[in-house]
Amino acid sequence: MTTIYLVRHGEYENPDYLFPGRSLTGFSLSERGRSQVRHLASYFSGKFIAAIYSSPILRCKQSAEILSERVDLPIVFDDRIQEVRTMADGVSMNLFDADPVRSYRPEFLAKGAESMTELSDRMVTFVEEKRKEYEGKEVLIVTHGDPMRFCVMKYMGLPIAFEASRAVTIPLAGGYKIEFANDDKATVLPIKLP
Repeated sequence: MTTIYLVRHGEYENPDYLFPGRSLTGFSLSERGRSQVRHLASYFSGKFIAAIYSSPILRCKQSAEILSERVDLPIVFDDRIQEVRTMADGVSMNLFDADPVRSYRPEFLAKGAESMTELSDRMVTFVEEKRKEYEGKEVLIVTHGDPMRFCVMKYMGLPIAFEASRAVTIPLAGGYKIEFANDDKATVLPIKLP
C-alpha cells in the first residue's frame, strides 16, 4: 500500500486580515501555529515517511521544517503544490467571509485565475507522480487549504464544485491520508490527532 499524507500549514500571523495568497511575502507562523504543527508532528512518530514535499510559501515552509525534524528528512520544495493562483492576493479576508467563492468568480478566471478544476488537476497530477515514484511507501505533502481540499475531493469522488467543497473540512495543521491499494483504489481518511 502507498500512503500520501496531505497536510495544511499552521495558523499564521495576519494582523490586517488579508488573503496572503501566493504573492505576498511574510505571514510567518504564529506561536499558536507552531504549536499546532508540533502537535501534528506527533502524529508522524513511528511512521516511515520516505519523502517530505512542501509549498515554498513561508507558512508551509515553516510548517514543513517542524515536520521534517520529526521524520528526519530534508524538505523538497515544489511550486506545483503552492497556493491557488488568484486575483485576490492582498484583499481583505472580510470579502471572502461575505463571498466565499470570490477566488473562483468568472471575472477572475477570465483574467487568469486558477479554476477549481485546474487546481484539483494540478494537485492530483502531483500526488499521482509521487504515488508512482514512492510505490509501497509513505509520502508527506505540506500545502494550503484550497489545493488540499480540491485534491481530496477528487479522490473522494465528489464533484469539483464550490457547493460540494463545503463537505470537506481543512483544519489548520490538519489533513488527510490517501491510501492506495494494489488495485489503485484510493481510500481517503482524515488525520486524527490525539
